[in-house]
Formats: sequence, structure tokens, C-alpha cells
Amino acid sequence: MCAEADAVDRTSATEASQDERMRHGKARRVPALAARNDSRGAAGAGGCCPTPGCGPRYAPRVAYRAVLTDPDRGRAALVRLWAANLPVRGDAGAKLDWLYLHAPAGRAQAFVLEHDDGPVGCAGIAVRELWHRDQPLRAALLADFAIDRAHRTGFPALILQRTVKRHVDAAYDLSYGFPNVNAVAIHRRIGYHELGEMGRYVRVLRHGGYLERRYGRPLIARAVGLAVDAAKLTVRVARTLEPQTRGALRWLDDVDARFDELWQRTRGQFGIACRRDAAFLRWRFLRKPGERSEIAALVERRSKRLRAYAVIGGEPGGLAHVQDLFGELDAIDDLLTMLVPVLYARGYSAIGVRFLGDPRLVAMLEEHHFTLRDRNRVVIVNEGARCPIDPAIVRDARAWYVTDLDEDT
Repeated sequence: MCAEADAVDRTSATEASQDERMRHGKARRVPALAARNDSRGAAGAGGCCPTPGCGPRYAPRVAYRAVLTDPDRGRAALVRLWAANLPVRGDAGAKLDWLYLHAPAGRAQAFVLEHDDGPVGCAGIAVRELWHRDQPLRAALLADFAIDRAHRTGFPALILQRTVKRHVDAAYDLSYGFPNVNAVAIHRRIGYHELGEMGRYVRVLRHGGYLERRYGRPLIARAVGLAVDAAKLTVRVARTLEPQTRGALRWLDDVDARFDELWQRTRGQFGIACRRDAAFLRWRFLRKPGERSEIAALVERRSKRLRAYAVIGGEPGGLAHVQDLFGELDAIDDLLTMLVPVLYARGYSAIGVRFLGDPRLVAMLEEHHFTLRDRNRVVIVNEGARCPIDPAIVRDARAWYVTDLDEDT
């Protein structure tokens, strides 16, 4: 089906096998030896010393191997593994085409974990172009880590992830990802660093439902909520008067060359950030299968120059999900001020944004009455062998600008 890039993680496989036996109290740790796939009698792979009571000399036969696979040629295995193990929204085949084959920064890669019975796991590597000040960075975004339920032990997962890590450490400037809670420990164990946890910040726009959930008494809660909404809306609209002298809020169906110019002008102000030019934003938000997003742009009145934007998902009546927020720092402030009453008028009940990074944006969100609801999305990072910037910067959350734009979902 595919060409091997790193056929078997032999030493890692042996260590993982020993870890499994130690965890269950079945054996003492022995020095890591290369696990073999052949059979050479009692002293061969998986055999024992013939001397009574001597115990095992070699690790058991390795039944797993992580194979670098072309995503298009491995389509059937990948789609099957995603459908069985990941919460893929919409058509898995369309996601593969979008994320793995048509991304602006380059074609993605995938490792397939093979067992004697066939493919039982996978891990994807999407390519992202990050920048730190004026330094471009070729980054590996870790994606779509899945193991079939019958094989979810430390042994196969370690084989797969150690193989992936060796590959990205050698081929990319850095790697980062968003593992779920069950996978964080595995990534930490093989050498990834926890950058931090993304905060989910929410601002309530309509208070009736919130008051009803908190205090009950639906009729009273809705009446009080309407009064609170009206009072707050008056203040929100008044606060937009000054920003409106500088810029206008425009809703865009597509991105254009102004987004390229904005990225070139502002890319150095936030430390490590993913490239946000027109081609990338169009692919990430406007061409993603099964999702609908709108772009709210703050445009300078006289020059029509783009100063900041927000990508909005979600349906009226529910949460307005800010999937990305970027631009000149003072312009982001104006954009948030102007966006709140507009989203209220469109029928949204609240605004939510997830973020990890520059403390200035966190402070700005708090100034706009966004409250931290939770931190349950871990971000991991690791610098590659050829990383051109200080590893201390890579591992410092304050040096990053991470939004939902960065995720593979």
C-alpha cells in the first residue's frame, strides 16, 4: 500500500513491552534489546534461555510497526480508522482531501500503525508555516492520532508516537499539537513539552437563559434578563461611537489582498504565530468541508485598509464562536467593541473564543468582559534538531499566539 520510511521502532518497542509487563507486575525490567520479527529457537526473539529458572532473555516478538504512508494511497485505512475512533464531523474522505492533500503550506503526511491483522492506528502530520518575528518556521502540526480499541495499550501507542516524533524532530523546525486528555501522558513521556492549556473565554450577550439556569423561575428570569440586556446594549452602543470614527465593521464573503498586507504588517507583534495570509485563511475557514464561517473585518474609513478581523462560526440563538482573531493590537480592541452589539443584534446569546499566548490579548478579553470558563485543551510543543530559534522561546506560552485556527479539526 505504501513505502516504509521507518519500518519498526525496535528499541522503543522493547522498552514499551517491558513497561507493560512492569505495570502489571509480570516481570522485572531487563535491558532494552532489539526486538526481532524472526524465530530462531529458544534463544531467538521471544524465546527463553534453556537453563531452568533463567527467565526471559529477549523481548516478545514485535507485532506492530509504524509505516510512513502517502495519505491518498492510504485513504481506505485512514478513513476507516478515523470513522471508528475519532469524532470526525461530516465526510471523512472530504476531510482527508482538505487537510492532507490541499493545504497551502504543503501536502500532509500520515503514519499507519500496522499489526499482523492489518492497520490498527494512525497519526497525521499537517504542515504549517509559523513565524517568529521575521523568522519563518516549518512546523509539523500533530493530527488525527487514533488507535483501534482492541489495541489501546501503552505498547502500540508508544511505537507509533515515538516513530512520529523521530520523524518530525529531524524534518521540521518544530512540532506542536492538541492531544486529547487520554493522549497527553504519552506525548509527555516521549519528550514533548506542555506549552499550556487554551483558555475558553465567554461573554454573555443575552442574560435571560443564564438567569433561568442559575435561579429557575423562567418568567421572572426572562423579564429580568431583557432589562439587563437593554441596559447593557445601551452602554455597548455608546462605546462604539469613538471606534466608528476610525473604522467601519464589514462582513466579508471572501478574503483578498488586504489580508496579505495585514499579515506582512503585523506578523512580528505576537511572537510565534501561524501564517495568516489570504490563501491560508480561505483554505482554513472558507473551504473547510461541512462548516460555515463569516469574516468580520475592521476597515479604516479613509484608506479602506484592513486593520483587524474575526472569523465567526456558530448559529444565531447560540454561541458566536470566534475561531480566529488577529490584527493590529489596538484595532483588535476596536473590533471587539464594535462586534459585541452587532452579534447581539444578529441573535447570538454569547461570544466565545479560545486562546493561549500573548498576555496582552488575555488582558484585552478581560477588559471586554470575557470571563474564563475553563482550560481543558492542552497544547504540546517540541523544537526540532534544526530549529533556528531558542528552545526556551518555543516552550514559553507567552511567546505564542494560538487560536482555533491552529487546530486540525
